[in-house]
Amino acid sequence: MIESYDMDILKILKSTEYLETFSEDSLEKISRISKIEFYKKNSVIFTEIENGEFIYIVKSGKVKILKISPSGKDFIIKIMKEGDVFAESLLFENGNYPATAETIEDTFLISIKKRELEKLIRLDNDVAVNFVKVMSRRLTFLSKKMENLTVGNSVSKVILLILNLSSNSKGIKADEKFTLIQNVRRQDLANMINISRENFERILSYLAKLNLIGVERNRIIVRDVEGLKRLMYRS
Repeated sequence: MIESYDMDILKILKSTEYLETFSEDSLEKISRISKIEFYKKNSVIFTEIENGEFIYIVKSGKVKILKISPSGKDFIIKIMKEGDVFAESLLFENGNYPATAETIEDTFLISIKKRELEKLIRLDNDVAVNFVKVMSRRLTFLSKKMENLTVGNSVSKVILLILNLSSNSKGIKADEKFTLIQNVRRQDLANMINISRENFERILSYLAKLNLIGVERNRIIVRDVEGLKRLMYRS
């Protein structure tokens, strides 16, 4: 891992959807306690046995968040991409990271020291109010996502995964192409939404026959975003 200061941190923070309600003054204050870190592919950023000290934003690249079973088997629970924030659940809590984070490809991250951010939140009302709003939105989103993953059928689960992996801080556009993450097996993607690989593959074929997606060896081509969303809500 290589650390450096970066004059473009403020620009990156401004383009991060998670921080879209923050004023420029608040973002400038956050940028002053932020650093750029570079991690090579397959680098471990932190493990769940380490004390949580930093909150991260993906500047570029991809990171997998995983849990390790007692038998040593990895179980991927989330893939973070450009603009995504992770480990923010550590705010105002002392303890270890809730999971392990590892890069899937060469990755640049913005790291924010938790203790410094907590200090800023205590001293700045605007920053504090915006973080309350952010956490509220995040809880609402996670609640809806858990409802979908719990009671939704397999088709809606796969569509939600496709849309989540193909979207970015600016939103998903029609005809957008994205590559299924290298070094992540389709079995792992299926595990993320708690369905079998066989069922996952069948649903990909089904969506391809509807011309909503195109399926190649290592990528999915999103052909009809609105069609995917309509099918997900109808399923």
